[in-house]
Amino acid sequence: MSRPKNKEEYRVELAEAFAHVLEEKGLEWKKEWTGQGGGAPHNGITKACYRGTNAFWLSLISMMKGYDDPRWVTMIQIMDNDGKYHPNQQWHLKKGSKATYVEYWYPYDTKDKKALTWEQYKDALANGRDEKEFTLSTRYTAVFNARDVEGMPEFQIQSNPEVSQDELIRKLSEGMGVEIFTDGGDQAYYSPSQDKIHLPTPESFISEYAFNATALHELSHSTGHPTRLNRPQSAFFGTSQYAYEELVAEMCSCFMGAELHTEATPEHIDNHKAYVQSWIQAITEKPETLVKAIKDAQAAANYMDFKAGLITEVEYAKTCGSVMEVKPKDRSLER
Repeated sequence: MSRPKNKEEYRVELAEAFAHVLEEKGLEWKKEWTGQGGGAPHNGITKACYRGTNAFWLSLISMMKGYDDPRWVTMIQIMDNDGKYHPNQQWHLKKGSKATYVEYWYPYDTKDKKALTWEQYKDALANGRDEKEFTLSTRYTAVFNARDVEGMPEFQIQSNPEVSQDELIRKLSEGMGVEIFTDGGDQAYYSPSQDKIHLPTPESFISEYAFNATALHELSHSTGHPTRLNRPQSAFFGTSQYAYEELVAEMCSCFMGAELHTEATPEHIDNHKAYVQSWIQAITEKPETLVKAIKDAQAAANYMDFKAGLITEVEYAKTCGSVMEVKPKDRSLER
């Protein structure tokens, strides 16, 4: 992928890549979401995790290229001319490696003709500046996967022993106020009118893991309730709006499962194959549909992180407060 000329070109590239993956893998794409190494895509120096569209894009690239390392670094970080990022280590980009581009949104001061950090933007507004004096701009930065960098230490998988998958489901159910009943017969679904989840009995699943993965998907749906994030929930099966909500829930459970190694169950995949073609058509015709779904899914995952106690209220408020954080002062630290 060459450097995108603008956001429209970037979105078209993203949509075409995902449509290709769906055509090739169907819903099996979820099983390959985090790669063999697991973990969310993050910067190999700062450890900062990518969010939203960037997280989705880098996971998609990893899936297509077979990367099993979630670390990504900039060329400045690889070269490290000042010995700031990896002293006593020599890193080299492998011959033939190609860059992947991530997108950054930042405030631009149209009066003083300069880019600002989000902190500077907030300070300017607090000091009486008018919002109309600023616009949002984008830029695209090249990053490389750790598998394409010689000299980087091997990635060490770090699990969170304090949060098991069944404990996560319990915390989410309690924190979100969504009861889970195992009376669904052969169906698993979230009822918006009842604000409750109905699942088959645990014994009906091939494993406890499969039961929890399905529960996580249905909990993702429940974030759309009017008392939570208020996504449209009244569409009928087979409609485009229903399919869109399924796509949001699929992505949300992927974002949530990055550190917990969840994946779609065989039953879930069999029951949702019909959505694939509608997703392909929608995102091919309107790439912004995919971007909106990613945004809704990331918002749902942030909300669930908060309700599960994985992030604090202050951290959650920060995720709601801006589209994307950028650090134009030091481009080597870009996520």
